[in-house]
Amino acid sequence: MKNSYFDDAISDFDRDYRRKKITNLFISALIVLFGASSFIYGLHLEPVPTIFRFMTVDGTMFTTIGSLIYIVANMIEIWKKTEVTNVVVYFIRLSSAVAETVIFIVVMFSQLPFFPEHLPVVDRYDSFIMHVLIPILGVSSFLVNDSPIGKLSALNRFHGTWFITCYACTIFTLIGTGSLEHDLIPYFFLDVTNNPWYITAIAFVFIYGSAYIMAWVLSEWNRKLSWLWFKDVFKRSNQKKGE
Repeated sequence: MKNSYFDDAISDFDRDYRRKKITNLFISALIVLFGASSFIYGLHLEPVPTIFRFMTVDGTMFTTIGSLIYIVANMIEIWKKTEVTNVVVYFIRLSSAVAETVIFIVVMFSQLPFFPEHLPVVDRYDSFIMHVLIPILGVSSFLVNDSPIGKLSALNRFHGTWFITCYACTIFTLIGTGSLEHDLIPYFFLDVTNNPWYITAIAFVFIYGSAYIMAWVLSEWNRKLSWLWFKDVFKRSNQKKGE
């Protein structure tokens, strides 16, 4: 009887584990499809390399590439029935979730009545995909579907800011090489020629600090919510114990 109970519990766990991975695989595939198509659509409006000046575009590409990596990891996990997601893959996904959270918060803030100029959210395909759909898909999938790697230390939470570093390298390369004309600099604090250097420094400290806090919050909620897939297994186990 005891062996039968354990066999049933393991079977239920394997079934829910497989469903979790297939769901994550499906959502990651959607992100890749929408991310690539919105980028291609955007190229009709703004050419390379100036299209990479926006954090939204770079964040979308970062998340798309991260989702592609996770598709491979998920396929191996489903095939071999074992967890292969390592800390590097997890931090890529965490940083993608941080990037998409930043994008979503900024775009939602821009829609408030007191904001002088609203960002276009639903009037263009690429804008809706990058500002709304991918952030919702990416963050929700990370929170519920990604396998946690344990409680992150204060130092490891900085890994969630990888995207901010990637964006900083991209935008300063575009500005420094002259690939981006002065009037195309997207954010005022990046204009180091017309602003004191400490404005840029303060802005990036604030951005990195915000991303660090988001990485901590998202990783904590991922640890809590990722077990929702297996709640029925635990519920049945508790019922058995009470019998």
